[in-house]
Amino acid sequence: MVNGLKVEDRLEGASNFTSWKFRVLIALEENDLLQFVEEKDLSEPKDQAEKLQFKKNSIKVKKNLIDSVKDHLVPLISKMTTARDMFKTLEGLYEINNTSRTLALRQQLHQVKMAKEETVISFFMKISELRDQLSAIGDQVVDKDLVMLGIKWPSSFLGAIYSKYQWEIQVAQV
Repeated sequence: MVNGLKVEDRLEGASNFTSWKFRVLIALEENDLLQFVEEKDLSEPKDQAEKLQFKKNSIKVKKNLIDSVKDHLVPLISKMTTARDMFKTLEGLYEINNTSRTLALRQQLHQVKMAKEETVISFFMKISELRDQLSAIGDQVVDKDLVMLGIKWPSSFLGAIYSKYQWEIQVAQV
């Protein structure tokens, strides 16, 4: 992290928050800088040399946090004075264990339907995005639930596949 994260690993939002947080914490730990985001009352040392090193490390962590997020998130953390405040702001924004958010995402997942003009890939992408958003807030979706989505509603995946390829299926049966 001292050199920053790869562009594709930067925080975009809830969809990649969990993996971003893991990468950031490991990088900070590797460089002995974890205390700048974890410790609530981090006190500045009295010794002048240690004080200078403390300030350099503090600035390094803040810079790396800014470099590790996409541009649309920078204004959210730019007014924070400490690295811990920056990190906690992002954590509070995307690591919500909000029951209503979980229920809303679960409802969206169970109501997802495949439109007739929609491709299979885009339908799976919708499901994957919802699964990732649920995963980011700590609600894991098991594979069995995803399979049941396709079977449960005829107008969803299997129904759409059947209606889209009905002619080919009938020819194959002959």
